[in-house]
Amino acid sequence: MYNLVINLTSVSLKNISKRFKNAESDAVSNVDLTIENKEFLVILGPSGSGKSSLLRLIAGLEESTSGEIYFGNELMNDVSPRERDVSMVFQNFALFPNMTVFENIAFPIRASGKDTTNLGDEVKRIASLLQIENLLKRKPGALSGGEQQRVSLGRAIIKKPKIFLMDEPLSNLDASLRAELRAEIKKLHKKLGITFIYVTHDQTEAMTMADRIALIKDGKILQVDKPEKIYNSPNQSWIGSFLGSPPMNLIHSVNSGNSLIIASQKINFKSSVKSNKVVVGIRPEKIYITSEKGRLTGSVLSTEYLGDSKIINVKLDDYIIKVKVPNDSVFSNDHVINLDFSDNDIRLFDIDGKHLG
Repeated sequence: MYNLVINLTSVSLKNISKRFKNAESDAVSNVDLTIENKEFLVILGPSGSGKSSLLRLIAGLEESTSGEIYFGNELMNDVSPRERDVSMVFQNFALFPNMTVFENIAFPIRASGKDTTNLGDEVKRIASLLQIENLLKRKPGALSGGEQQRVSLGRAIIKKPKIFLMDEPLSNLDASLRAELRAEIKKLHKKLGITFIYVTHDQTEAMTMADRIALIKDGKILQVDKPEKIYNSPNQSWIGSFLGSPPMNLIHSVNSGNSLIIASQKINFKSSVKSNKVVVGIRPEKIYITSEKGRLTGSVLSTEYLGDSKIINVKLDDYIIKVKVPNDSVFSNDHVINLDFSDNDIRLFDIDGKHLG
């Protein structure tokens, strides 16, 4: 295996903002974020949320409007991209079509003017690490999409970077290949033992790969935490609606401190929250159907078959909520069903979407 000799480093962003010329708002707005040594951090957000802009600021490909970027204790604002000692992998593989796989991987070292005495051995060790050693004599046109992405990774690894930056690297691949390469990239991170910062709009990639997720919307970081924490305890209702398939059910409700009125139905629920008007959030998989009297009653509108499970769309007055059930469950349309759930699975938000506790 290729053993890299590297200097580990953390990344700290302090009040970083970026506004492009003639833009009405910041692409990145007052971001404070620390990525630890060896961490695999995923920056997750919808299209246009500022996640790629944030990655380019870290790489030095864009200049911040305000704020500071540190690698370890070193201020990087005025350090050129070449001198930041990072490697970046893009959505577009950007391989040289006239070069072999060997030449593509070796290119960064040859272009830098560094000593190439052991370059051949290093290329072969990296190719072995990525399981492409039998492809070294081929050109990119003869490779599959997954093989090309491995070559792109190899070209980034050979630079021995302090930090790996990855911008939607799997988005052009089909679903089965994305799943395979997700696992390969996680293994690569473990073997290399360096800091990975990975940008994606795909929540499956984020949930399966990240040590922590930084969730971004409209240029602002909304929550940074472990995947399971963000999923189960979102600090904003928007996060609940963004994460999950299907997403969190959100219902405008009335809170008395001892009860909640959900879609005109009153349930016992003790809470220290003082707000009278709240939004109740609950995941579809946390609701179950009971033959006994439940906390809520509704009628079946439709059923969605997912293979390993089904989604039941249930009408509660003017609301339609989703309930995830086993795939052998059978419910006809208009069937009246009783629903139950645990108090621990309820999240309360204010009408602006902020978590209340």
